[in-house]
Amino acid sequence: MRRNLIVHQHFERNRYGRDWVCGDLHGHWNLLMAILGEKDIDLETDRLFLLGDLIDRGPQSADILNWALQTDNVFSVMGNHELMFIGGAIRPGYREEHRRIGGEWVDELSFGQYRNLTTKCANHLPLTMTIETAEGPLGLVHAQSPVDDWCELATIEYTDQIAIDCTWPWNRATGPGQSIAGVSAVVSGHIGTQDIVQRGNQLWIDTLETSGEPTLLPVQELVTLARRESS
Repeated sequence: MRRNLIVHQHFERNRYGRDWVCGDLHGHWNLLMAILGEKDIDLETDRLFLLGDLIDRGPQSADILNWALQTDNVFSVMGNHELMFIGGAIRPGYREEHRRIGGEWVDELSFGQYRNLTTKCANHLPLTMTIETAEGPLGLVHAQSPVDDWCELATIEYTDQIAIDCTWPWNRATGPGQSIAGVSAVVSGHIGTQDIVQRGNQLWIDTLETSGEPTLLPVQELVTLARRESS
């Protein structure tokens, strides 16, 4: 992939409201809006962090992607579906692969809309994030941590391999309960699970496909859960 992506983005602690993390959404924008209302999330002061895979499979991929890119206090890491979406604008082979995994909705976009959205994704969706919380730093990455020490991400330069390592593999979710150093917890989506999966201080919360609803939790609860389970 010729376009360099953002490897890491850091967020200071939210002094004005609550921070929330949500698992994969796959085009279910109305469902997300309903859950935000149920939890009384106010994006004037609260911040919403998404774990990637906003698009494909569901009925509102373009809507949710545009909303996430344009709405203040909404942030997302890059998922493997966004990575394929961007790649499809560069290499025809990627476009066909993206179509096979739920990207048919892109056929309805004009060429200009397609290039505009892929450029915005590349410029605004980092591969990893750190959120400072009252309970310590929380790491976010779509698939799993690409490093054993989270602090390394502050100095890693972009390569296509680091993009793949952040968005595709899930061997850490099936292996022994290793914790990632340099961070209180690492939260990911990607793997499709009925309940939250925990290994050491790592959590996977992609429950949409199996339960019908995405997991949406405050950051303090996620850090506390990871600490309790990894102790």
